[in-house]
Amino acid sequence: MRIRGAAIQGGLAAIGLLAAYTTWQRAPASPPGEVVVLDVNQGDVSKIRFEDGKKWVEIEQQKGDSGPEMWMRLSADEKAKKPERMVRGNDGAEKLFAKFAPLMAARALGPQSGAKLKELGLDAPKKKLEVTARGDTHTFLVGTSPFNVSEPYVMDERDHHVYVLTSGVISDLDAAAIRLVDRSLHAFKPGDYDAVTLSVGKKSRDLVVIPGANPFLSKLASQKTPTKPDEMAKNWHDKLWRLYLTEILGKGEKPEGGEPQIALKIEYRSRGKALGFVEIGRGAAPAPSTEKNASMPKPVTPPAAPIYARSEHTAGWVKLPPSADDLIKEADKIVSGE
Repeated sequence: MRIRGAAIQGGLAAIGLLAAYTTWQRAPASPPGEVVVLDVNQGDVSKIRFEDGKKWVEIEQQKGDSGPEMWMRLSADEKAKKPERMVRGNDGAEKLFAKFAPLMAARALGPQSGAKLKELGLDAPKKKLEVTARGDTHTFLVGTSPFNVSEPYVMDERDHHVYVLTSGVISDLDAAAIRLVDRSLHAFKPGDYDAVTLSVGKKSRDLVVIPGANPFLSKLASQKTPTKPDEMAKNWHDKLWRLYLTEILGKGEKPEGGEPQIALKIEYRSRGKALGFVEIGRGAAPAPSTEKNASMPKPVTPPAAPIYARSEHTAGWVKLPPSADDLIKEADKIVSGE
């Protein structure tokens, strides 16, 4: 009897754990009025694809060294001369992905007639949403926005039920190439590292962090004189940290003109362990214009070489603003301790 009782208790405990796991996997209860469109849990969704004519984006979650990572595949843009690219997704992409578990609608209109479908922009839609979950792909045709004040109408291709999705799902996907691309060089933040090494050619210099009231008020000092702040190094590094990325190239993509020539490298450490790095270099300068202009008697200044960077966090090369060239020029003084 004791063995049987223990077995029953063990079975009940297992059922309880299963129920707890299922509850954790499922999103919180939806607000009143919302309708479940696709009833799936976290981990069920493997890919989201949105198409608008020739423009499309795919978002998927992959396993990374430190946990799940969001990746996006963007369609080529012939007008902007951009090839198809595989890039990292940002926090917005992660939040968007979570909205599909489950996928909710603010309104459910049910099946509609041909005349009504035309009114909703669903008679010949140009946009399409595909959600792959549990190995099955669910397709939703995307129409127009009701009075242009909310999400557009979508229709389930299987049962022809019409919905208005919640939380800006379609608008985020439509602008994914702008809103959802990760434009950061590092996943770590100021305060996460305690040592920096700057290398220019064969010369290098080790710097240590002097903590401040907050990470942004920290100072940098030479490892040889760790209590004496180096304001020049601090100001130079602040400009480096605030750099914005003007263009994100895809994984494995080379800049136009080939691999950039590395001019400097910055390495970050925490408690003696490598944390990350960034390399900055100049690409091939564009060919000067051969067009003649009578209104410009002076010779045209040849175009400057573009500046690129890559780090432990980027998918590959990223393009920096022209002002980054000043950082390259100043780096030699910093590494020399002048």
